[in-house]
Amino acid sequence: MGAVEAFEDKSGRETRTDGTVKALTEYIITKGLRSGDLLPSESELCAELGIGRNSLREAVRTLKATGVVEVRQGAGTFVGILSLQSLSDELLFHSRLAIADSTTYLKQLSVVREALEQGLITNLITEGITPNIQKLEQILEQMDKEARQGFISPATDKQFHEELLAPLENPLAVLLLQVFWRVFDALMEPRDDVSAAVKSADRHHQILLAIKAADSRGARIAVRAHFEGLRDRLGMQEFNID
Repeated sequence: MGAVEAFEDKSGRETRTDGTVKALTEYIITKGLRSGDLLPSESELCAELGIGRNSLREAVRTLKATGVVEVRQGAGTFVGILSLQSLSDELLFHSRLAIADSTTYLKQLSVVREALEQGLITNLITEGITPNIQKLEQILEQMDKEARQGFISPATDKQFHEELLAPLENPLAVLLLQVFWRVFDALMEPRDDVSAAVKSADRHHQILLAIKAADSRGARIAVRAHFEGLRDRLGMQEFNID
């Protein structure tokens, strides 16, 4: 691989960092490296790419911010593992900016998450895939217990949805759902409300009943009711914006 070419920014100025970022990214791909693989040393990369240490370090900082690479102190630089952390950070930031706007942004996020789960659960049923019913029922027992105390923990809610979708073997879908959970968990203050918690638990029961009956329409209705409950809660929510 030859020396790094310079690229132009919108003002027409050449930016060597952009060229180095592209070259390093292409190096990872053409060398067939995978997530978690160790990159060569700084000196080896500089020689391979025809760049200086400062340019390489700036490119590594840029790629680290987007999760393409991971720097481990004392161990080296590794190809990053997909986490969607940068997407999560960006959504959380803009959600905080938009809180004053009648929670519109968070409601929009809930609609996107609902569409994702609607599609995934429909796939689960139409493809004849059966989740671990016994495990899901155990999670619902815990959810019922928490609901009677007025608050369903985010961990229990996440466990239910992850267990439900686990048979699809789609880790990207779970990562996307985790992004949404992080935003809502960070912004929504815990609120004790036995009636609302019991209703939420019941909606989860309805989802599982539809799954057990292989009723895709019933599952979609149950998921919609679940998210309508969330959006109702958003309208009355006090938010944590610290």
